[in-house]
Amino acid sequence: MRNNDGMSVSKLQIDAELHAAERALEAATERRRTAEHALWQAVGLSGKKGAAKEPVDAARAELAEAEKVLADTQALVVDLRKQLEHAQERERRLLAITDMLIAREEARRANGAHTAHNGDPAPSPKPGGRR
Repeated sequence: MRNNDGMSVSKLQIDAELHAAERALEAATERRRTAEHALWQAVGLSGKKGAAKEPVDAARAELAEAEKVLADTQALVVDLRKQLEHAQERERRLLAITDMLIAREEARRANGAHTAHNGDPAPSPKPGGRR
């Protein structure tokens, strides 16, 4: 099935998912940057006398979570790009097959019209021939 843009539905779906994943990747990258910045701030504050260790631990945990989300999102983007590439290749193959079948049908029709115009009757099968 195709839409008005000439893209198959599966290709459109994968493309939409890829765009969403790329936006999520941007958000995950920003989250990691923010977490890294917060960790540096927490480490800087922990160097002062009487500073608690908990903010540094919390910042480290947030950075670790942000890095995990970033890695998962990167893997998803890579997977969706591969899926999109495969869908595009399938579509190219299907279009090539369709073009070949259309050309074959047009050639068959042209041969049929050519034979009818020459006055030659269509060849009949030989009696007793194999089918």
